[in-house]
Amino acid sequence: MRTFTERLIGKSIKSIHNDEPGYGISISLSDGAGFSVNTEVTALLTERYAKLVEHVTITKEQVTLHLTGNGFVAISVGLERFFDEVELFVYHDNEGMVVEN
Repeated sequence: MRTFTERLIGKSIKSIHNDEPGYGISISLSDGAGFSVNTEVTALLTERYAKLVEHVTITKEQVTLHLTGNGFVAISVGLERFFDEVELFVYHDNEGMVVEN
């Protein structure tokens, strides 16, 4: 089974939106897959159609989706900053559902 990072590469960001209060921020992908986070998301979509995920980096502070055209989506996961939050990534695609902390 592929990792969360491997599943994102080559997909496009379709939308980023807030759900109902308490339900986090949802990131939808072009193939109908997606995931939600309960922390902080920063996005820079430099061009209208440049939303393809080229690579992903993961540090102790954040997960960064690097997009074509120098864009990015940064998801905060720093435990020092969000110690009272549960960071939960839920990803669903044709291989099933993956849940990662």
